[in-house]
Amino acid sequence: MTALTHLFQPIKIGSLELPNRIVMAPMTVDYANDDETPSERHIAYYAERAKGGVGLITMEVCTVDAEHRYQAHSLGLYADHLIEPHKKLVDAVHAHGAKIFPQISHTGPESLSIFYRGIPAVGPSVVRTPTTMQVCRELAIEEIPQYVAMYGDACLRAQKAGYDGVELHAAHSYMLLGSFLSPLRNHRTDAYTGRKLEGRMKFLLEVLADIRAKCGADFPIVLRLSGFERDGGGREINDTQRMAPILVAAGVNAFHISGGVSDSNITQIIAGSEYRQGYNAAMAAALKQVVDVPVMVVGRSGDPQFAEQLVREEKADMVAIGRALFTDPELPKKAQAGRLSEIRPCNSCEDCVDTIGKGTGSFCAVNPLSGRENILQFSTPKQKKNILVIGGGPAGMEAARTAAEQGHKVTLCEKSSQLGGRLSLAANMHREQRAFLNYLRAEVQRLPINIQLNTHVTPDFVCGQQPDTVIVATGAIAAPVAFDIHSDAKVIQGSDLDQHLADNTPQNIAGNTVAVIGSGLLSTIIAEWLALAGKTVKLVGSDHRIASEVGRKRRAEECRRLDAAGVILTTGAQIDSIAADGVHITIDGVQRVVKADSVVIAPSFEPDTALADTLDGCGPTIVTIGDCTGFGLLKKALGDAVKAVHALG
Repeated sequence: MTALTHLFQPIKIGSLELPNRIVMAPMTVDYANDDETPSERHIAYYAERAKGGVGLITMEVCTVDAEHRYQAHSLGLYADHLIEPHKKLVDAVHAHGAKIFPQISHTGPESLSIFYRGIPAVGPSVVRTPTTMQVCRELAIEEIPQYVAMYGDACLRAQKAGYDGVELHAAHSYMLLGSFLSPLRNHRTDAYTGRKLEGRMKFLLEVLADIRAKCGADFPIVLRLSGFERDGGGREINDTQRMAPILVAAGVNAFHISGGVSDSNITQIIAGSEYRQGYNAAMAAALKQVVDVPVMVVGRSGDPQFAEQLVREEKADMVAIGRALFTDPELPKKAQAGRLSEIRPCNSCEDCVDTIGKGTGSFCAVNPLSGRENILQFSTPKQKKNILVIGGGPAGMEAARTAAEQGHKVTLCEKSSQLGGRLSLAANMHREQRAFLNYLRAEVQRLPINIQLNTHVTPDFVCGQQPDTVIVATGAIAAPVAFDIHSDAKVIQGSDLDQHLADNTPQNIAGNTVAVIGSGLLSTIIAEWLALAGKTVKLVGSDHRIASEVGRKRRAEECRRLDAAGVILTTGAQIDSIAADGVHITIDGVQRVVKADSVVIAPSFEPDTALADTLDGCGPTIVTIGDCTGFGLLKKALGDAVKAVHALG
C-alpha cells in the first residue's frame, strides 16, 4: 500500500486551514424538517462524517429563495429565522474538529415550486428542465438585482450561523448560476447575453461582489463548476480556463470541478459504475494550469489510494468524495491509519439517489446505519450473548460482523465451503459487487468470529452450541418455472447455472445465440455477462419493464449497459414453452418464437424456511433475516441483519 502522505497534508482555502485534502461532496439527502431547517437526523448524519475525520464537509443545497425550494425536505437559508437552527448543526460538526460549508444556490429552472405553490421556476431564459419537465420563465433584467442580493443575504446568514465558508453551485448547466453560465440555457441578448462569455459571467460576478460586500474579504468561497459541459452546444474547457482567473480576482478562493450537464437521471452529476475512476480529473488538472488557488475534483474518486494519486500527480489539490463517505463515514480515519480493508465500499447501486423523493430521505443499500445515525445507535450491551448465525451469505456475514463488533460471542455456520452465498455469484458478473464481497469476508475474518464452513446445522447441533439467540440467514431457493420445457431444448438453470456463474464461464454456454428468460435485475446482469463474453443475447421478460425492483436511476443505467452490450430486449411476453428452436412466447395474442441456440433461465426465488421451521420451539430465541423472510436485494439482507443485532440490546 502506498502511504497516503499527500492526501493527509493540510491545505488552506483562503485563510481557512483544513487538516487534510478529503472533502465531503454535497449530496442531497432530503432529511430536513418541513420548514427547511436541519433535523435531528440531519445533525446526527453530518456529525458522524465529522467524527470520521473528513477535512471539510460540503452540505447539500441550501436555497436562497423562500418561493423556490429544491426538494420536499431540503434546506433553506433565505430568512433570518433559519440562522439558529443551522447553528446547532454547525456546532455538532465543529465539536468533532471538522469544517463545514453549506452549498448555496437558487434552484432556478430546477425549482419544484410549481408543484408546491403553483409558482413557475425562473431562469435566464425560457427552457424546459429535464429533471422536472417544467418550463421556467425568463427573469426580467430589472428583477436580477434582487436575485443577486438573495445570494449575498444567504451567505451572510451562513456566516452568522458559524459556517466556515460557503460553496456556490454553478455547475452542470443547472440551477440559476449554472444556467446563466451555460450557452445551453442562457439565450439572452441583453447585458447578460448567452452569446458571449462576459455576458454569461455577469450574473455570477455580481453575486460574488454582493457576497464580498456583505461577508468581507476573508470569508472563504468555493465555486463548483463543470469544467467541460460535455455537450456539443455547451461550455468547453477553454472557456472555463478563461473564466477562472477572472473569478479568482472577484473573490473565489477555490474551485470544485465536476463535469457534464444535468439530464433526467443526473447521469454525469452522479455517475454510475460504467464511468471510470476520476472521470473529471483532466478538467481539474487543466484548471490548475491557470489559477493559483486550490482546485478540488469530484467524480468516482472514493478510493483513498486513487485520491492520493490525484493529489500526488497534481491533478487536483483536494478530492471531493460523496457516495463513498455516505457508505462509510469513517473512510478518512481508516485510510489514514492504513486500515483500507476495513473501509465499507460503495457498490454504485444508486439507492441513495433512488430513495430521495419517496418521503423517507436517502438511504444506503450497503450501510443500514447511514441516514439512521439518530435511530440505530449501538451502545455497549448490558449482557454479552452467545449468538449462532446460520448462513454465510451477506445477511449472515453482516449479522455476525455487527454482533462481534458489539462484543457478543459469535459462531457463523455455512453449509458450503466458502462464505458469500449468492453474492459470490453476483460478484463474478458485476465488478462493483466484488469489492463489497471481499469487504464482508475480510471483516468476519478480522473479528473474533468462530467460522464453521461445510457445516450442516440441525436442531441437535443448535442445542449443542447452547446459544442465547439463533439468527437464521439461510437465503432463498429457486422457484419452479411455470412453463413447459421440451426434452430437446438446451436449457441452463438451477445448479448448472450456478456452476457457470461460480466458475465465471459464460463462454461455455452452448451456441452463439442465447436467450435469457427473466425481467428482474438478476436477468439483466446475466444478459450483460453473456453479451460481454461475445454471445448474441436476447432477454425475454414477462414484465413490461426490466429491473423493476430497483429505482429509476439504477434501472436507466441497467438499460444503458444492456444497450451498450447489444442485448436484444423483448418485454411484456407470456412465456409459453422452451423448445429446441428457442423460446415460444405470446405478446398481445400473437405467438412468436425467440430463436436461440440455448436458453438461460434467470431464477425467481422463494424463501428457504426449512431450517427455521425445524428450530421453532427448540429453546433459544430464533430470528430470521434476509431472503429466508422474503426475497430481496442486498439492502434488505443487510438491513435485516443490523436490526436483528440492534434488537439484542
